[in-house]
Amino acid sequence: MEMRRFYILILAAVALLTGCDSVGSDERLIEIPPATVQRNVLIEDFTGQRCIFCPAASQTIEELQKLYGADRLIAVGIHAGPLAIKSMGGVKGLRTDAGDVYYKYWAVPNVPKAIINRRGGVLQKDTWAGRIYEEFAQTTTINIALQCHYDAATRQVKIETNLKTLSDDVKGRLQLWLVEDSVVAPQLFPNNKMDKEYVHNHVFRAAINGEWGTELTLSSMRTHVEQTTYTLPEDVVPGNAWIVGFVYNDSGVLQAVRQKVSIS
Repeated sequence: MEMRRFYILILAAVALLTGCDSVGSDERLIEIPPATVQRNVLIEDFTGQRCIFCPAASQTIEELQKLYGADRLIAVGIHAGPLAIKSMGGVKGLRTDAGDVYYKYWAVPNVPKAIINRRGGVLQKDTWAGRIYEEFAQTTTINIALQCHYDAATRQVKIETNLKTLSDDVKGRLQLWLVEDSVVAPQLFPNNKMDKEYVHNHVFRAAINGEWGTELTLSSMRTHVEQTTYTLPEDVVPGNAWIVGFVYNDSGVLQAVRQKVSIS
């Protein structure tokens, strides 16, 4: 009886094994997608202090940052073009020469407009949310780590940027920008209402390593390190300053990060 039960078990096991569909050797491998890191999105907001519709555009960006987080949706307000102003006669202006270079290069027709991850062209405000959503759905293999230390005696910021790719070698450029929050300066509103104490946030102040950044090639074999020393302009408040760093190439912005200037 015991021997008969043993044979029954053996036959049942054979039936289970032979009853399965055969799997070819080329079908037994499970494809593992390439490693990626968290994707951040850069929005370059072209704006101006004489633009009556720009405060509403800034509000839209703030609402989107509440949804995604300001460290993930990284905003930079670039004051440029005919509706932006430079400082003169005691009036604080936020227009920069570098901002005008970008405005001309991207052929921005008017403000408010934005470029999101430098893909999709110059966009109107009502398309920003959809485009940002699409960009967050993309993946990236680029990792950027920023460290920023400020010396009050010299007003110098020492910036260390560590970059690496988890995939094949990547060619591009590293761009470092100085951005400032809580900048009190005039802003025009609808009906020509002027708010002289308007608070501007994420204001583009300077291109630290040139208007188009530093050319580099990232390798998965090693971490690429860039060290930069930059002196803050006198009219920038160190406690409100940020360094925004991003890597881009012809396909757009591959990754972006920001780091507050730490006061030592």
